[in-house]
Amino acid sequence: MAGLTWRWAVVAVLGGLLAALPSLAGARPVEPVEIGADELLERVRASDTVGWSGYGESRGSLVLPDVSELADLPSLVGGTTRARAWWRGPQDWRVDALSLVGETDTTRDARGGWTWQSADQRATRISGELDVRLPRAADLLAPTLGQRLSRTADVTVTRLPARRIAGRSAPGLRLTPAQPEATTIGSVEMWVEPETGLPLRVEVRAAGATDSVLQTSLLDLELAMPAAERTTFRPTRGASVTTVDAPDLAALADRFAPYLLPDELAALPRRPRSALSVGGGVGTYGDGFTAVALVPLPHDLASDIIRRVAPGGDGTEADISTPLVNALVSHDEPGDAYLLAGTVPPELLKTALAQLRADPPPGGGR
Repeated sequence: MAGLTWRWAVVAVLGGLLAALPSLAGARPVEPVEIGADELLERVRASDTVGWSGYGESRGSLVLPDVSELADLPSLVGGTTRARAWWRGPQDWRVDALSLVGETDTTRDARGGWTWQSADQRATRISGELDVRLPRAADLLAPTLGQRLSRTADVTVTRLPARRIAGRSAPGLRLTPAQPEATTIGSVEMWVEPETGLPLRVEVRAAGATDSVLQTSLLDLELAMPAAERTTFRPTRGASVTTVDAPDLAALADRFAPYLLPDELAALPRRPRSALSVGGGVGTYGDGFTAVALVPLPHDLASDIIRRVAPGGDGTEADISTPLVNALVSHDEPGDAYLLAGTVPPELLKTALAQLRADPPPGGGR
Protein backbone atom coordinates (compact mmCIF):
# COMPACT_ATOMS: atom_id res chain seq x y z
CA MET A 1 0.00 0.00 0.00
CA ALA A 2 2.85 2.33 0.82
CA GLY A 3 4.42 1.60 -2.58
CA LEU A 4 1.14 2.37 -4.36
CA THR A 5 0.77 5.65 -2.47
CA TRP A 6 4.32 6.63 -3.37
CA ARG A 7 3.75 5.90 -7.07
CA TRP A 8 0.56 7.98 -7.12
CA ALA A 9 2.43 10.83 -5.43
CA VAL A 10 5.05 10.76 -8.20
CA VAL A 11 2.31 10.80 -10.86
CA ALA A 12 0.63 13.75 -9.15
CA VAL A 13 3.87 15.72 -8.97
CA LEU A 14 4.74 15.02 -12.60
CA GLY A 15 1.22 15.91 -13.71
CA GLY A 16 1.41 19.18 -11.82
CA LEU A 17 4.72 20.05 -13.42
CA LEU A 18 3.43 19.27 -16.91
CA ALA A 19 0.32 21.37 -16.34
CA ALA A 20 2.49 24.24 -15.11
CA LEU A 21 4.86 24.21 -18.10
CA PRO A 22 3.10 27.02 -20.03
CA SER A 23 3.03 29.29 -16.98
CA LEU A 24 6.60 28.39 -16.04
CA ALA A 25 7.72 29.20 -19.56
CA GLY A 26 5.92 32.51 -19.42
CA ALA A 27 7.52 33.24 -16.05
CA ARG A 28 11.09 32.97 -17.37
CA PRO A 29 12.96 36.28 -17.10
CA VAL A 30 12.34 38.75 -19.91
CA GLU A 31 15.57 39.61 -21.65
CA PRO A 32 16.05 43.34 -22.34
CA VAL A 33 16.05 44.26 -26.02
CA GLU A 34 17.76 47.50 -27.05
CA ILE A 35 15.98 48.77 -30.15
CA GLY A 36 14.30 52.09 -30.89
CA ALA A 37 10.57 52.44 -31.50
CA ASP A 38 10.89 53.67 -35.09
CA GLU A 39 13.29 50.90 -36.11
CA LEU A 40 11.11 48.24 -34.50
CA LEU A 41 8.03 49.59 -36.30
CA GLU A 42 9.84 49.41 -39.65
CA ARG A 43 10.66 45.75 -38.95
CA VAL A 44 7.00 45.07 -38.24
CA ARG A 45 5.97 46.68 -41.53
CA ALA A 46 8.41 44.46 -43.44
CA SER A 47 7.55 41.22 -41.64
CA ASP A 48 4.86 39.89 -43.97
CA THR A 49 7.50 37.91 -45.89
CA VAL A 50 8.75 36.13 -42.75
CA GLY A 51 7.97 32.40 -42.79
CA TRP A 52 6.36 31.04 -39.63
CA SER A 53 3.85 28.58 -38.23
CA GLY A 54 2.07 28.52 -34.92
CA TYR A 55 -1.08 28.49 -32.84
CA GLY A 56 -2.91 31.63 -31.72
CA GLU A 57 -6.00 32.88 -29.93
CA SER A 58 -7.95 36.12 -30.32
CA ARG A 59 -10.58 37.53 -27.97
CA GLY A 60 -13.00 40.35 -28.63
CA SER A 61 -15.70 42.08 -26.63
CA LEU A 62 -17.56 43.86 -29.44
CA VAL A 63 -21.29 43.11 -29.60
CA LEU A 64 -22.77 43.13 -33.11
CA PRO A 65 -26.30 42.18 -34.18
CA ASP A 66 -26.55 38.55 -35.19
CA VAL A 67 -27.79 39.01 -38.76
CA SER A 68 -26.97 36.56 -41.52
CA GLU A 69 -25.43 39.20 -43.80
CA LEU A 70 -22.57 39.64 -41.32
CA ALA A 71 -21.72 35.92 -41.56
CA ASP A 72 -19.32 34.92 -38.73
CA LEU A 73 -18.27 38.50 -37.91
CA PRO A 74 -20.23 38.80 -34.60
CA SER A 75 -18.56 35.70 -33.16
CA LEU A 76 -15.12 36.72 -34.47
CA VAL A 77 -15.10 40.12 -32.75
CA GLY A 78 -17.30 39.18 -29.79
CA GLY A 79 -15.82 35.88 -28.62
CA THR A 80 -12.73 33.68 -28.67
CA THR A 81 -11.23 32.38 -31.91
CA ARG A 82 -8.55 29.69 -31.94
CA ALA A 83 -6.50 29.04 -35.04
CA ARG A 84 -3.40 27.26 -36.31
CA ALA A 85 -1.51 28.92 -39.15
CA TRP A 86 1.24 28.30 -41.69
CA TRP A 87 2.62 31.42 -43.41
CA ARG A 88 4.93 31.42 -46.43
CA GLY A 89 4.03 34.90 -47.68
CA PRO A 90 1.12 37.28 -48.36
CA GLN A 91 -0.11 35.06 -51.22
CA ASP A 92 0.81 31.67 -49.79
CA TRP A 93 -0.66 30.77 -46.41
CA ARG A 94 -3.15 28.58 -44.58
CA VAL A 95 -5.18 29.26 -41.43
CA ASP A 96 -7.34 26.61 -39.73
CA ALA A 97 -9.94 28.10 -37.38
CA LEU A 98 -10.86 25.50 -34.77
CA SER A 99 -14.21 24.93 -33.07
CA LEU A 100 -16.06 22.22 -31.15
CA VAL A 101 -17.87 21.05 -34.28
CA GLY A 102 -14.91 21.05 -36.67
CA GLU A 103 -12.72 23.56 -38.40
CA THR A 104 -12.89 26.20 -41.11
CA ASP A 105 -9.73 26.27 -43.19
CA THR A 106 -8.71 29.19 -45.37
CA THR A 107 -5.83 29.12 -47.85
CA ARG A 108 -4.40 31.75 -50.19
CA ASP A 109 -2.49 31.29 -53.42
CA ALA A 110 -1.49 33.46 -56.36
CA ARG A 111 -4.86 33.07 -58.14
CA GLY A 112 -7.27 33.24 -55.22
CA GLY A 113 -7.98 30.93 -52.33
CA TRP A 114 -10.01 28.14 -50.76
CA THR A 115 -12.27 27.78 -47.77
CA TRP A 116 -13.04 24.36 -46.30
CA GLN A 117 -15.85 23.56 -43.87
CA SER A 118 -14.99 20.22 -42.29
CA ALA A 119 -18.41 19.81 -40.62
CA ASP A 120 -20.28 19.50 -43.92
CA GLN A 121 -17.33 18.60 -46.18
CA ARG A 122 -17.77 21.74 -48.28
CA ALA A 123 -14.97 23.38 -50.26
CA THR A 124 -15.30 26.82 -51.90
CA ARG A 125 -12.85 28.18 -54.43
CA ILE A 126 -12.62 32.01 -54.39
CA SER A 127 -11.36 33.40 -57.69
CA GLY A 128 -9.28 36.55 -57.85
CA GLU A 129 -8.71 39.11 -55.13
CA LEU A 130 -11.12 41.62 -53.61
CA ASP A 131 -10.12 44.76 -51.74
CA VAL A 132 -13.23 44.77 -49.54
CA ARG A 133 -14.72 41.78 -47.69
CA LEU A 134 -15.82 40.82 -44.23
CA PRO A 135 -13.01 39.92 -41.79
CA ARG A 136 -12.10 36.27 -41.27
CA ALA A 137 -10.12 34.38 -38.63
CA ALA A 138 -6.86 34.88 -40.56
CA ASP A 139 -7.21 38.66 -40.20
CA LEU A 140 -7.23 38.41 -36.39
CA LEU A 141 -3.96 36.52 -35.94
CA ALA A 142 -1.36 38.63 -34.15
CA PRO A 143 1.10 38.77 -37.09
CA THR A 144 -1.53 39.70 -39.71
CA LEU A 145 -3.41 42.19 -37.51
CA GLY A 146 -0.19 43.77 -36.26
CA GLN A 147 1.23 44.15 -39.75
CA ARG A 148 -1.97 45.74 -41.05
CA LEU A 149 -2.26 48.22 -38.17
CA SER A 150 1.44 49.11 -38.36
CA ARG A 151 1.15 50.49 -41.89
CA THR A 152 -0.56 53.70 -40.85
CA ALA A 153 1.64 56.79 -40.94
CA ASP A 154 -0.61 59.13 -38.96
CA VAL A 155 0.42 57.86 -35.51
CA THR A 156 2.79 58.50 -32.65
CA VAL A 157 4.92 55.47 -31.76
CA THR A 158 6.61 54.78 -28.42
CA ARG A 159 8.35 51.80 -26.85
CA LEU A 160 6.79 49.58 -24.20
CA PRO A 161 8.61 47.21 -21.82
CA ALA A 162 9.29 43.75 -23.21
CA ARG A 163 7.06 40.81 -22.35
CA ARG A 164 7.51 37.10 -22.77
CA ILE A 165 5.22 35.90 -25.58
CA ALA A 166 5.24 32.39 -27.08
CA GLY A 167 8.41 31.67 -25.10
CA ARG A 168 10.29 34.67 -26.51
CA SER A 169 11.31 38.05 -25.17
CA ALA A 170 9.27 40.55 -27.16
CA PRO A 171 9.81 44.31 -27.01
CA GLY A 172 6.61 46.36 -27.11
CA LEU A 173 5.26 49.25 -29.16
CA ARG A 174 2.36 51.61 -28.54
CA LEU A 175 0.73 53.36 -31.51
CA THR A 176 -1.60 56.29 -30.77
CA PRO A 177 -3.51 58.33 -33.38
CA ALA A 178 -2.17 61.77 -34.21
CA GLN A 179 -5.78 63.00 -34.53
CA PRO A 180 -7.63 61.20 -31.74
CA GLU A 181 -10.90 63.07 -32.31
CA ALA A 182 -11.23 61.48 -35.78
CA THR A 183 -11.12 57.82 -34.73
CA THR A 184 -12.59 55.39 -32.23
CA ILE A 185 -9.19 53.74 -31.76
CA GLY A 186 -7.45 54.96 -28.62
CA SER A 187 -4.24 52.95 -28.98
CA VAL A 188 -2.73 49.81 -30.45
CA GLU A 189 -0.14 47.97 -28.41
CA MET A 190 1.92 45.14 -29.81
CA TRP A 191 4.82 42.95 -28.73
CA VAL A 192 7.23 41.91 -31.44
CA GLU A 193 9.86 39.27 -32.17
CA PRO A 194 12.79 41.71 -32.44
CA GLU A 195 14.90 40.10 -35.18
CA THR A 196 12.12 39.51 -37.71
CA GLY A 197 9.61 42.16 -36.60
CA LEU A 198 6.84 39.55 -36.43
CA PRO A 199 4.03 40.74 -34.11
CA LEU A 200 3.39 38.14 -31.39
CA ARG A 201 0.65 39.90 -29.45
CA VAL A 202 -1.66 42.81 -30.31
CA GLU A 203 -4.09 44.68 -28.06
CA VAL A 204 -6.51 47.27 -29.45
CA ARG A 205 -8.10 49.81 -27.09
CA ALA A 206 -11.05 52.01 -27.90
CA ALA A 207 -10.81 55.75 -27.23
CA GLY A 208 -11.25 56.45 -23.53
CA ALA A 209 -11.10 52.76 -22.53
CA THR A 210 -8.56 51.21 -20.19
CA ASP A 211 -9.15 47.59 -21.20
CA SER A 212 -8.59 46.22 -24.68
CA VAL A 213 -11.65 45.46 -26.80
CA LEU A 214 -9.65 43.15 -29.05
CA GLN A 215 -6.56 41.14 -28.17
CA THR A 216 -4.76 38.44 -30.07
CA SER A 217 -1.64 36.47 -29.24
CA LEU A 218 0.48 33.63 -30.55
CA LEU A 219 0.85 30.92 -27.91
CA ASP A 220 3.15 28.72 -29.96
CA LEU A 221 5.58 29.78 -32.70
CA GLU A 222 8.10 28.21 -35.05
CA LEU A 223 10.16 30.75 -36.98
CA ALA A 224 10.91 28.82 -40.14
CA MET A 225 9.47 28.67 -43.65
CA PRO A 226 6.74 25.98 -43.68
CA ALA A 227 6.87 23.31 -46.37
CA ALA A 228 4.85 24.16 -49.48
CA GLU A 229 2.47 21.24 -48.93
CA ARG A 230 1.35 22.75 -45.61
CA THR A 231 -0.36 25.64 -47.42
CA THR A 232 -1.67 23.67 -50.41
CA PHE A 233 -5.32 22.65 -50.37
CA ARG A 234 -6.89 19.83 -52.39
CA PRO A 235 -10.54 18.90 -51.88
CA THR A 236 -11.08 15.42 -50.52
CA ARG A 237 -12.88 12.78 -52.55
CA GLY A 238 -16.63 13.22 -52.22
CA ALA A 239 -16.46 16.83 -51.03
CA SER A 240 -18.93 19.43 -52.28
CA VAL A 241 -16.96 21.95 -54.37
CA THR A 242 -18.18 25.35 -55.61
CA THR A 243 -16.44 28.35 -57.21
CA VAL A 244 -17.41 31.96 -56.37
CA ASP A 245 -16.20 35.46 -57.20
CA ALA A 246 -17.82 37.19 -54.19
CA PRO A 247 -17.84 35.21 -50.93
CA ASP A 248 -19.84 37.66 -48.77
CA LEU A 249 -22.04 40.76 -48.77
CA ALA A 250 -19.22 43.31 -48.95
CA ALA A 251 -17.38 41.40 -51.68
CA LEU A 252 -20.59 40.99 -53.69
CA ALA A 253 -21.21 44.75 -53.63
CA ASP A 254 -17.56 45.41 -54.44
CA ARG A 255 -17.79 43.24 -57.54
CA PHE A 256 -21.16 44.23 -58.92
CA ALA A 257 -22.37 47.60 -57.52
CA PRO A 258 -22.92 49.92 -60.55
CA TYR A 259 -21.89 53.17 -58.82
CA LEU A 260 -19.20 55.71 -59.62
CA LEU A 261 -18.24 56.49 -56.04
CA PRO A 262 -16.80 59.89 -55.00
CA ASP A 263 -13.08 60.49 -54.66
CA GLU A 264 -13.68 62.09 -51.26
CA LEU A 265 -16.23 61.35 -48.55
CA ALA A 266 -16.74 63.47 -45.41
CA ALA A 267 -13.39 65.16 -46.22
CA LEU A 268 -11.63 61.76 -46.28
CA PRO A 269 -9.77 60.80 -49.48
CA ARG A 270 -10.56 57.53 -51.20
CA ARG A 271 -7.87 54.92 -50.75
CA PRO A 272 -6.15 53.50 -53.85
CA ARG A 273 -7.23 50.00 -54.84
CA SER A 274 -5.01 46.97 -55.20
CA ALA A 275 -3.51 46.43 -58.63
CA LEU A 276 -4.88 42.86 -58.49
CA SER A 277 -8.39 43.92 -57.52
CA VAL A 278 -11.27 42.49 -59.56
CA GLY A 279 -13.89 44.68 -57.87
CA GLY A 280 -14.75 48.36 -58.02
CA GLY A 281 -18.16 49.01 -56.50
CA VAL A 282 -17.08 49.67 -52.91
CA GLY A 283 -15.03 52.58 -51.61
CA THR A 284 -12.70 52.78 -48.63
CA TYR A 285 -11.83 56.23 -47.34
CA GLY A 286 -9.41 57.77 -44.88
CA ASP A 287 -5.90 57.11 -43.68
CA GLY A 288 -4.48 55.25 -40.75
CA PHE A 289 -6.85 54.60 -37.88
CA THR A 290 -9.53 56.84 -39.47
CA ALA A 291 -11.11 54.44 -41.96
CA VAL A 292 -14.58 54.26 -43.53
CA ALA A 293 -15.98 51.67 -45.94
CA LEU A 294 -18.86 52.59 -48.25
CA VAL A 295 -20.88 49.61 -49.46
CA PRO A 296 -23.84 50.26 -51.80
CA LEU A 297 -26.69 47.84 -51.07
CA PRO A 298 -29.74 46.56 -52.94
CA HIS A 299 -32.88 48.25 -51.66
CA ASP A 300 -34.56 45.08 -50.41
CA LEU A 301 -31.44 43.94 -48.55
CA ALA A 302 -30.94 47.33 -46.85
CA SER A 303 -34.61 47.45 -45.89
CA ASP A 304 -34.45 43.95 -44.41
CA ILE A 305 -31.34 44.76 -42.34
CA ILE A 306 -32.87 47.99 -41.03
CA ARG A 307 -36.07 46.20 -40.07
CA ARG A 308 -34.15 43.60 -38.04
CA VAL A 309 -31.59 45.94 -36.44
CA ALA A 310 -33.96 48.85 -35.67
CA PRO A 311 -37.51 47.40 -35.66
CA GLY A 312 -38.98 50.47 -33.95
CA GLY A 313 -37.58 53.07 -36.34
CA ASP A 314 -38.94 54.73 -39.45
CA GLY A 315 -37.37 52.15 -41.75
CA THR A 316 -34.86 54.52 -43.39
CA GLU A 317 -31.81 54.19 -41.13
CA ALA A 318 -30.24 51.87 -38.57
CA ASP A 319 -27.18 52.46 -36.40
CA ILE A 320 -24.81 49.72 -35.27
CA SER A 321 -22.49 51.00 -32.55
CA THR A 322 -19.62 49.44 -30.63
CA PRO A 323 -16.72 51.07 -28.76
CA LEU A 324 -14.44 50.40 -31.74
CA VAL A 325 -16.53 50.13 -34.92
CA ASN A 326 -19.64 52.09 -35.92
CA ALA A 327 -21.95 51.41 -38.84
CA LEU A 328 -24.91 53.10 -40.49
CA VAL A 329 -27.36 51.42 -42.88
CA SER A 330 -29.61 53.71 -44.92
CA HIS A 331 -32.48 53.10 -47.32
CA ASP A 332 -34.20 56.03 -49.01
CA GLU A 333 -37.32 55.54 -51.11
CA PRO A 334 -36.90 56.74 -53.76
CA GLY A 335 -33.13 56.89 -53.61
CA ASP A 336 -30.13 54.71 -52.94
CA ALA A 337 -29.16 52.37 -50.12
CA TYR A 338 -25.79 52.19 -48.38
CA LEU A 339 -23.81 50.60 -45.59
CA LEU A 340 -21.22 52.93 -44.04
CA ALA A 341 -18.88 51.43 -41.46
CA GLY A 342 -15.56 52.30 -39.90
CA THR A 343 -13.38 53.14 -36.92
CA VAL A 344 -14.81 56.64 -36.74
CA PRO A 345 -17.35 58.47 -34.54
CA PRO A 346 -21.04 58.11 -35.54
CA GLU A 347 -21.17 61.82 -36.41
CA LEU A 348 -18.69 61.32 -39.25
CA LEU A 349 -20.86 58.56 -40.74
CA LYS A 350 -23.87 60.91 -40.57
CA THR A 351 -21.83 63.55 -42.42
CA ALA A 352 -20.87 61.02 -45.08
CA LEU A 353 -24.49 59.91 -45.54
CA ALA A 354 -25.66 63.52 -45.85
CA GLN A 355 -23.10 64.03 -48.63
CA LEU A 356 -24.30 60.94 -50.50
CA ARG A 357 -27.92 62.04 -50.22
CA ALA A 358 -27.17 65.58 -51.37
CA ASP A 359 -25.02 64.41 -54.29
CA PRO A 360 -25.87 60.77 -55.12
CA PRO A 361 -23.17 58.82 -56.97
CA PRO A 362 -24.01 58.42 -60.65
CA GLY A 363 -24.80 55.01 -62.02
CA GLY A 364 -27.35 53.98 -59.36
CA GLY A 365 -31.01 53.30 -59.89
CA ARG A 366 -31.29 49.66 -58.90
